[in-house]
Amino acid sequence: MVRVGAALLFLLLSLAGCGFQPQLRDSTGQYDIAIPSIAARDGQVLRAALVQRLNRFEQPRNPLYALELQLSVDTDEVLALNPRACLTDGRNCSWSEVEATARFQIRTTGVAGSGQAEAIVWQGFARGRSDQRRAQTGWRFGSAAEQARTRALHQLADDLALQVSVALSRP
Repeated sequence: MVRVGAALLFLLLSLAGCGFQPQLRDSTGQYDIAIPSIAARDGQVLRAALVQRLNRFEQPRNPLYALELQLSVDTDEVLALNPRACLTDGRNCSWSEVEATARFQIRTTGVAGSGQAEAIVWQGFARGRSDQRRAQTGWRFGSAAEQARTRALHQLADDLALQVSVALSRP
């Protein structure tokens, strides 16, 4: 057992100094993309999630790329499928469905000295979705609805971050 632990420790230590770095990020672990301020509370939540996923520390000082997006968050109320079952045991009740969508583009910034003019690198559509059953929320529906909105925005941020990584990894 000691030999297995020693071999595992040796393997881990030998990989620690190998110089491996994620291919899509710079030496500090960040993508070289500026994330814009987005209006309203939903925009703040989405921007914070994107910064966490793409720019771990701070915005790059002279980014080569910029993200532009139009955010839309819609909540739909779905009616009870079976009102009698909903009243008796909480099944088939109505729920709120939250869908967060964004049309976006990634463009080069044309930073002075980079030799690049502004150009669109990637255009896309991203989506996040969450729902909340009314029977599960009771008196705390307000906070549960806000949590469902936040979950949808975090899923949207995951989709956007994935597409950004694909776009910036292409030659």
